[in-house]
Amino acid sequence: MKKVFFIISIIFVANSFAQCFNIETILADACGNPEGENEMVVLRIHQDLNISNLEFDWPNNSFLSWCANPTKTAQLNNTIESSCGLLLEPPMGIVPANSKLLIVSSTNMLVSANSFDGLTDTLYIIFQCAGNTFGHFSNSASSPRYLTVNFNGICTQSETVSYVATSLPGSDGAAIYYDENGDITYYNTACNAPVPTLNPNWKFPIEICNNYELIDLNYFLNPNTTTNGIWSGDIENSHFFNPEGKLGLYSITYTVNDINSCLSSVDSTIIFEVKETEFQYDTIEICDSVLYKGNWFTKDTTLYLELDDANDFTCNLMIVRTYVILKAGFSLLANYVNLESGETYDFNIIGEDLYSYSFSDNILDSCSFPCSSNTLIPNDNTIYDIFILNEQNQCSVMLKIEININYKSNIYIPNIFTPNNDGENDIFKIYGDDISEIKFEIYSKWGELLFTATDLNHFWNGMYKNTVLEDGIYIVFVSATGKDDIVYKETVNLILKR
Repeated sequence: MKKVFFIISIIFVANSFAQCFNIETILADACGNPEGENEMVVLRIHQDLNISNLEFDWPNNSFLSWCANPTKTAQLNNTIESSCGLLLEPPMGIVPANSKLLIVSSTNMLVSANSFDGLTDTLYIIFQCAGNTFGHFSNSASSPRYLTVNFNGICTQSETVSYVATSLPGSDGAAIYYDENGDITYYNTACNAPVPTLNPNWKFPIEICNNYELIDLNYFLNPNTTTNGIWSGDIENSHFFNPEGKLGLYSITYTVNDINSCLSSVDSTIIFEVKETEFQYDTIEICDSVLYKGNWFTKDTTLYLELDDANDFTCNLMIVRTYVILKAGFSLLANYVNLESGETYDFNIIGEDLYSYSFSDNILDSCSFPCSSNTLIPNDNTIYDIFILNEQNQCSVMLKIEININYKSNIYIPNIFTPNNDGENDIFKIYGDDISEIKFEIYSKWGELLFTATDLNHFWNGMYKNTVLEDGIYIVFVSATGKDDIVYKETVNLILKR
């Protein structure tokens, strides 16, 4: 952890006796909710101190009196599992000289948010009475904030320290340490008690792949672990582990020492396994082609597929997958055909396997081989899409037949008709082949429009407004265009005779 040092003035007033105490640590950004019930201060006590004469002037809240809480103290002691430290409530309210006193901001502190595991010293602990839930320290102000501790007894002292909230590192667990010279260090406890600990705990993956690069073991120390310990076991260069070329179980131990603590040496050992990449093999049959990393493969192909594991240190599973590319295996005898107008075409599908086919526009019913008829009857230039399914491997292919028709347009306009209902020549209509557009109009000899049509199938029955017209000569104007782009303009005198 990077430490930033500031020099401040520590102000105290004392009588002829020695100094009573000094403020050593403040846990300003506490863990647990509400925060105001989980803040802490550590005092180093130099003379016997009766807590009834101890008062706090908090930076951001009122001071409440002290309340005993042996149940909470016992619960906190239960969090000390890996060391030999101990928390004691002052006997008869007296904290002995040459000890440390831990002040907790409320008897309602949350034990689960404040572990004392790794404590290597005996501390006395007192609790402020419950009532303040709002924080006692400011965690955001940019100007200095001040904590003042007063003691009035046989030894009298008032001490004030300051800190800048915006200098606190991280969030929950941010603290300030004051040394004997008045220098301060901002640091983060990682939600552990702001008291001396000897903690060797570290974390390491249970499985590591042997293709991983050199590993710096210091990276795996817990935030509250004591640093500058000793690594031993299967290591290289004092604090590195290299999995390359290894396979099987390995063991690494981290040891921390402190001859001044109640437990001079503690260690933590992790046994882990180094593995190699596992390969699995399979075969998949797929029709036509397969897409992999932007590339299309149309022939039988073996691909190496690496499945990423959520843990960066474990081996990724390698799938060796063979794709067998199946084909529909069909083609057409001809893909481009020229026909005369009115001519039909029988198409042929080439292939040895059984098949079924259908047309995308449903111009013919679906057919399964053998088909009784493959006849196309195009009226215009047409591209047919034929979907062919291989009944054996279920692969399919879409084939195209483009048909081009040689058009030969013509038009015939009768000049007489006899609408007498004898079944012969009773209507007037125009006949033609390969005509794409037509319009014809029929006028009386006086120029009155009697009938108009835009289709060869339309006809005139010799009536106008439900009135039978008399025999005579009528004029027909015809405008038409053939599919071969020939234009027809005709005017015919039509004889109506009953």
